[in-house]
Amino acid sequence: MDFLTQPIGADTSRTPKHVDEWLDDVSFPEDPGEVYARWWLDQARYPAWKKSLYAPLMRDFKLFCTYKGARFRCTGASRMGDVWLAADHERTTGYDWRVNVEDCTQWSREP
Repeated sequence: MDFLTQPIGADTSRTPKHVDEWLDDVSFPEDPGEVYARWWLDQARYPAWKKSLYAPLMRDFKLFCTYKGARFRCTGASRMGDVWLAADHERTTGYDWRVNVEDCTQWSREP
């Protein structure tokens, strides 16, 4: 179910975890892909001025995940707590889906 567009009557028993809560979780994931995702998404949550400063350095670092059985490129994270996914693996900005970070799996640098 899409993070921001839950239909009327949707199961809301599980409160979506804000991406900042996920990033600030003090556990140490065993999955290196999740460690990489936490680092990448931490950069994505920087203020715009800082993201612009580091943009040339971040250009070569891509993030991919599986959502609902399909691979997507993660292009960012919102102040509202969701992560942005693009079906086009070459896309660097914008999104097709805004989803709960906990609904993403198999984080990786590769598609």
